[in-house]
Amino acid sequence: MTRRIVSPLAVMMLPALTTLQAFRGFQVGGTPGGLAVGARVLTVAAPVPIAELDLGKMKGGLTRLAWSSDGADFYVQTIERDRTGHVKATRHYIVSNSSMSVKDIAEEPAWAAKYWEWKSAQSSPASQLKITVEGPRRETKRTTAAPTGGVLAKGGSADPSAGTTVSDVAAAVDQSQVQMIYTLKLGNEALGEWINEPVIPGVNFSWAPAPLAFLAFTKRDGGPIMVLDEAGNKQQLAGAKSAFFPAWSGDGKRLAWLERRDKKRYILTAADVSLLQP
Repeated sequence: MTRRIVSPLAVMMLPALTTLQAFRGFQVGGTPGGLAVGARVLTVAAPVPIAELDLGKMKGGLTRLAWSSDGADFYVQTIERDRTGHVKATRHYIVSNSSMSVKDIAEEPAWAAKYWEWKSAQSSPASQLKITVEGPRRETKRTTAAPTGGVLAKGGSADPSAGTTVSDVAAAVDQSQVQMIYTLKLGNEALGEWINEPVIPGVNFSWAPAPLAFLAFTKRDGGPIMVLDEAGNKQQLAGAKSAFFPAWSGDGKRLAWLERRDKKRYILTAADVSLLQP
């Protein structure tokens, strides 16, 4: 019996309005215009490890990284979901920048929520730079290569009368998955794709605070940290190899991220950044 591999109907039929509610006012379509000309280069000091985050102990998946206004602490949030994808538990942690300790707390601090608001916003705090949302784009993806050459293609003996049968076609349909894809973009640069899931802004990008008109981002599955300036110039920052959750400090002088070591362990890392004028 062929197993049917499809995404849940609730996700496949996810209406645009439901998804856009997660964007906190993000608007679909359009491209930012009037970008200023003139590349500005950032230099990054040697990264400094702050603390190890062990998700085997903390439970759930990482969902937020935030700086305190004085730079003394970090806030880390994890969410644990059930098999249907619903939130089962939200956990909150404070990481000390000085003692490198990790402790759990009852709820998200007000300063963390305020930080996340500008870090994950659609528009830059310092300029007219604006992230746009494209989608949904609907695609059908074959999850496996279903043979369509009859019995011979499946390893049976040759039969001249046997071609692609109705059961072959049915098997191909059963092994297809409908994907609803949203893409976040800044100008012509794609920041990430969300497939059959609501977009959560800020998980893979961070605006720099005013007056710095920069956006730092990573691939959704981790990688180097890239920075875009207001002219659309892109720069790869040194020091990060498998980074997640880039987060600019409130004074713009430091950049933090989570460097993945393995499936469960991440190193909270920070580095000083400085600006070189061309």
